[in-house]
Amino acid sequence: MTVTRPCASAHCSGAAPQINTICKALKWPVSHPVETNDANGPCVCSCSCLAFGTPVQVAEDEYRAIEAFKVGDSVLATGKDLKWRHSKVTFSQGTTGASRQKYAVVVVYGGTGLVVTSDHVFLMSDGSLKTADRLAPTDELVSPAGQPVEIESVHIGDYVSGFHHIATVKKEPNKNLDQHLLNTNGVVSGDYSLQLFYKSGEGHHLMTNGHEDLPIVGSAEYRRLYGDSSLSAPRLRGQDMILLEKNIPDPFSGQFISAEAMKLSIPEDAASFISEEEAEARRDDPKREFNDPAAREWTEALINFYQVFFPQISFQFNWADNTVNAYAWVQNGVRYVAILGGLVRTPAIELEGISLVLAHELAHHYGGNPTFPGGLSCEGQSDYYGMLVNMRKVWFGDQYITVAGKAIAQMADFFGVPNSPNVPGGHAGCDHPPGSCRIATYYAAVNLQLKPGCAS
Repeated sequence: MTVTRPCASAHCSGAAPQINTICKALKWPVSHPVETNDANGPCVCSCSCLAFGTPVQVAEDEYRAIEAFKVGDSVLATGKDLKWRHSKVTFSQGTTGASRQKYAVVVVYGGTGLVVTSDHVFLMSDGSLKTADRLAPTDELVSPAGQPVEIESVHIGDYVSGFHHIATVKKEPNKNLDQHLLNTNGVVSGDYSLQLFYKSGEGHHLMTNGHEDLPIVGSAEYRRLYGDSSLSAPRLRGQDMILLEKNIPDPFSGQFISAEAMKLSIPEDAASFISEEEAEARRDDPKREFNDPAAREWTEALINFYQVFFPQISFQFNWADNTVNAYAWVQNGVRYVAILGGLVRTPAIELEGISLVLAHELAHHYGGNPTFPGGLSCEGQSDYYGMLVNMRKVWFGDQYITVAGKAIAQMADFFGVPNSPNVPGGHAGCDHPPGSCRIATYYAAVNLQLKPGCAS
């Protein structure tokens, strides 16, 4: 299949209410890719931006949890002039209960904080807008009175909660953003209509200069600038949990699963898809965006798919780890396969390539001789057996030919070699063969030929 990154087009924005009704009914999280059967390409669920329990101001000294709003309710809203007025809620929608929201952003400021989806829009102290996934500890938000609010820390991870959002006016925002800004737990942020306006591509002139080029929270570029704290859990009132308590009928406490908490412990003797030296050399290569939903979704879907055929394997996946590799090992009698985010976010590799990576790692467990001293199959044998047997086990009939062909093409791009079945000379022993040999090995497996000598 050809995988296309979810779009942020006017098509998606226009279809959002209908799409989000389905997302809500099926309990899909925000940013879940949604394939549509038309020429406009895929969209994503985007109906919800604020975690359940987020206090939104409705009157002086009166707040209501975001999920409690209904169409027709009164809420305080403003534009950039911060002249607050009573407005009516024209749109209110969200998830129906707690679910695991991927790429949630926690913004900590003034001893409190907000939990939002990564595309939630904030008003900055200079009058521009930023999405949550571009916020930095050096930034200043704005209080309802117009005072700058220093951000103490920003964190990315998964958050177990419901999410909800509202809109005050459905018309396109004007330059002043009249009635599109809300008081969300003491800082000013945008309503749903403003979010859609930005995602349609029409509101980019309202954003901070160079907004799209800013590093995303948790990415390697972001961590180089601001350290690794964005991957850890926030510390608020001495706890690892965000607690928002501000005149809300039902104060909530959600579970934040930090990116750091998802870190895997991989033993030194684990077999890998590429050598550690090559993985290190690729660490800083260009990657898909850190919060790209498609890359994570197709990997998790493949893991669930492969688990059916290989139930005895413990599959692990850490999207936050920037390492460009995958691993197989045995520990305490348990067989493991792990894949890391740096490989998943490599632009050359899509669903089919990730499928081949999983098949290769599984072949370390089941590929037979020759083997490493610990019993895992050698690299060339894993390339051959993974494509010859494991891929055929998972992908049936013509599916196998289609997926295998695209996987090989992606791997040729990944290794930077011609997509050719021609076998180079040499012998790799048990180590990783050169890229051209690996491509030739995949072709031999597909064509039911013997394993090439270069992979032996």
